[in-house]
Amino acid sequence: MVREKLIATLWWSALCIAGAMASDYVITILILDDWAAYTPLVTLATATVVTLPVSYALVSSRYDLRRARDELAAARDIAVNADKNKTLFFSNMTHELRTPLNAIIAFSEMLGSELFAPKRVEYARLIHSSGTHLLSLVNDLLDLSRIEDGRLELHDEVLDLDVLMRDCIETVSARARGREVRLACSIPQQLPLVRADQRALKQIVLNLLTNAIKFSHPGGIVEAFARLEADGIVFGVEDYGVGIAPENHARVFERFGQVRQEISGIEKGTGLGLPIVKGLAEAHGGAVSLSSKLGEGTSIAVTLAAERIVPRVAVALAS
Repeated sequence: MVREKLIATLWWSALCIAGAMASDYVITILILDDWAAYTPLVTLATATVVTLPVSYALVSSRYDLRRARDELAAARDIAVNADKNKTLFFSNMTHELRTPLNAIIAFSEMLGSELFAPKRVEYARLIHSSGTHLLSLVNDLLDLSRIEDGRLELHDEVLDLDVLMRDCIETVSARARGREVRLACSIPQQLPLVRADQRALKQIVLNLLTNAIKFSHPGGIVEAFARLEADGIVFGVEDYGVGIAPENHARVFERFGQVRQEISGIEKGTGLGLPIVKGLAEAHGGAVSLSSKLGEGTSIAVTLAAERIVPRVAVALAS
């Protein structure tokens, strides 16, 4: 920007100085025919001293105005996209909330009718399932709100990541079978323990697994992994499903950022899963990375810093 300003300043200054020199010659020589009053060096020096700062001020104002206009246009585009994403989010969220609420109301009414007495146990189970789903949605909204407001409290404890991730795999196994997706786990033996919030880490893994299952093709594989690296422990989930286009990699971690909802045959979601994963990881001082190609699958990894690693030997000695 500074280089462009200087080049433009020199260009306009040269034009103005040339104009001043030409005007001095025309007026003094051609019109007045006064050779004694013709002082081109004085004119050159005066024009240079006056023109350079004035040109720089005018050029700077023009460039600053153009930059402000570009920033305003970019901010407008961001606001428009955010509004569209927000509208899509609330549309999907309304559907997500109404579905279990309608089920609860409908089956509650059926429970009150003697006509459906033989099915009361089944209806009670469906009401419980719908209520659990509804509570999960509300908890996601509350968690995201706490993360964004900086009010999330972590309760650190020493955790075995291998055990935690296998428990999460067991939790989502029924969902995976329903979509004909095979679950796998790649975790080395004697992986060090970690100091972290158990509920937060479980939510991270469950959100990643649920997303991977949702966007996998029937017969596909979803693999949970964990490994020790130089900068800490890395864990996450990889699938070989629909993938994410490169231009949408950043958006999937934004609030209301839903970029795969248009894919036919994919169940609609709320767009809260990955923003919560990112927020919970960063609350631990960690980071989230995404590797994905459209049509080839997605791998999302969470890195916990080295200071959160707890060697198994130290734990054994302490016990």
